[in-house]
Amino acid sequence: MRRSPTARMLYRLIATLMTNSEHQCPNCRWVSAQGALFCSGCGESLPAAQAPIETAGPGTEAAQTPWTLWNITAGLFLFLGLLFVLYFVNLVIGFIFPSYGTALTTWVTVHLAAACAFFTVWVMGLRKAASPLSAIGLTRPGTSPGVTAALTIAALAFSIIASFVYGFVVDRLGIEALRPPEIDDDVIFYGFGVLLTLEALALVTPLSEEVMFRGFVLRGLLNRIGPGPAVVSTAVVFSVFHLDAGTIIPIFFTGLALGWLYIKTGSLWPCIVAHGSQNAIVVLALWAGW
Repeated sequence: MRRSPTARMLYRLIATLMTNSEHQCPNCRWVSAQGALFCSGCGESLPAAQAPIETAGPGTEAAQTPWTLWNITAGLFLFLGLLFVLYFVNLVIGFIFPSYGTALTTWVTVHLAAACAFFTVWVMGLRKAASPLSAIGLTRPGTSPGVTAALTIAALAFSIIASFVYGFVVDRLGIEALRPPEIDDDVIFYGFGVLLTLEALALVTPLSEEVMFRGFVLRGLLNRIGPGPAVVSTAVVFSVFHLDAGTIIPIFFTGLALGWLYIKTGSLWPCIVAHGSQNAIVVLALWAGW
């Protein structure tokens, strides 16, 4: 439904007052962050008057984010190196606590990996941002609550369906190398301890991974290579970082869904909810013995 000119003017005024340094696209009304060169919702160029320039430093080209492609590349290598160190931490924890080795190792590793992700994003990007939360998209969605909920459910459904279809096709073709690995139920705590597993896998993991891949990588690529290429590139990186041949393709599709959701809503929160919901479904299925 189209708004009247008066309603549109009031809406823009309210959006401006509520989002401070953020700006609204005149084409689709998606709220963009300060320094955006084009709208991430529809891809249209933003008028210069609506997109104050935020630079990464003296003499640098205007960018939506204060971190550069070099920062993104260096950040990914730094994060990968930190994860490599965590591999040896896993071995030590499993040796010290053999009774609850897998579940405890999973819980501890998730929190350490999250700390590594937050550290990487801060060092390589957010420390340069005037408004760190806004810079990575931890802001109010630019879509209405109903639309945001519908988009979140759509992204979650696409990810789950794509994973099932992939597993079915690989199973029918008998390609063992690409078969998704079985998830052992010893990765979760039982009884009330499952709440600890949910906290780690359905809250901490989605939050840290979305900050790292959608908030840092995708956000940094958006105004440099465009929404479509940025979403695909980020999905590739997201899947490769899971380091398993059997999960690269389904996680790639999950990355596409989450990237699309981020573009459409302009916020990380729906991505975190969709990501966390999918992980929660897996944890609860294991806990129930399905």
